[in-house]
Amino acid sequence: MSNELVVTPTATPRPRPEADGSAAPVLTDHAFFMRTGKRRTWQGLTVADRDAIPALRPTAGAVLAGQTVVDAFTAYRMADGTIAVFRPDSHIKRLNNGARRLALPQVDFDRVWTSVRALVELDQAWLPGTPGAALQLRAVLAADGTGLTPSPADDVLFYVLASVADPAAAAGKPVRAMTLDGYVRAWPGGTGDVNDAGSLAAGVVPGEVAANYGYDHVLWLDGPQGRFVQQIGNLNAFFVIDGVLTTPALDRSVLPGVTRDSVVKLARDSGTRVVERPVELAEVLKGIADGSVTEVFATGTGAGVVPVTALGHQGEEYRLASEEAGPVTARFRDLLDGIHRGEAIDRFGWMRRLTEVAPVHA
Repeated sequence: MSNELVVTPTATPRPRPEADGSAAPVLTDHAFFMRTGKRRTWQGLTVADRDAIPALRPTAGAVLAGQTVVDAFTAYRMADGTIAVFRPDSHIKRLNNGARRLALPQVDFDRVWTSVRALVELDQAWLPGTPGAALQLRAVLAADGTGLTPSPADDVLFYVLASVADPAAAAGKPVRAMTLDGYVRAWPGGTGDVNDAGSLAAGVVPGEVAANYGYDHVLWLDGPQGRFVQQIGNLNAFFVIDGVLTTPALDRSVLPGVTRDSVVKLARDSGTRVVERPVELAEVLKGIADGSVTEVFATGTGAGVVPVTALGHQGEEYRLASEEAGPVTARFRDLLDGIHRGEAIDRFGWMRRLTEVAPVHA
């Protein structure tokens, strides 16, 4: 363990939640945090009670200018009882790309990994003993400071929270998505490829509107024309079109999802044809109607691989033939779940056990 890191177990452990079917996550006892010092160097690496996370100032850039980047990765209980984290280096790499876009200092993966290992080791009792049980790790990079105008941030707080939820609450639940006029998730040159506070906050009201119509997510379209599919809520979209696995290209308006990347790599590794290109909404809706689009699914860190059974557009609903996961969706869902549980061959070395020390750069 790094000599920089101070680990202080909480003196007041909290009661752990019972499995009651609730999808609401519950924070565990501990958190990891650190702050920048002179010349943007990280200092004060600490794993302690989550209530010990330092507060941001009222003048913080995270508050006044939205200079906040978040990411989430997951620790899983393996079939042999050990715990491993899925592609943590890829998530930190994506967070650092967002940091560059918002003029925030980047974090060092070695420090983060050492600290996350200590955090998960302290809170591993929160993780059920069943293979595949998950501990969600949410990383936040937030500008602090005393200035009142947006500027490159030197005073920054980084922290990681851990949470658990009943894994049976939303496991494999099919979802429905609808387009909304008057709302745009991302424009060219914006921050659509970054998990920043502004992008996440801007999706709250549209998500509420979609929920009022009985849909789980917004089907986001591109800003200039409202013609091309970007995402399904905060999830990446996949379509099986004429037997070809097709997903919107990463054009800087689409979030480069780690689970998206995993599905693409697994598909190509198995010989499945994958195409990354602009996907027109009209093509998708016509394909659902004539049968050339046979499956739609969405991918995300917390959601995994979930089937999409219906798309709503301008008062019409386009339903897929199956109300459950189709064969392609089920294949990649089961394969990823098997990797998370340690029951499928991890050809790419994505599962990093807590005993691993050396970094892996994705």
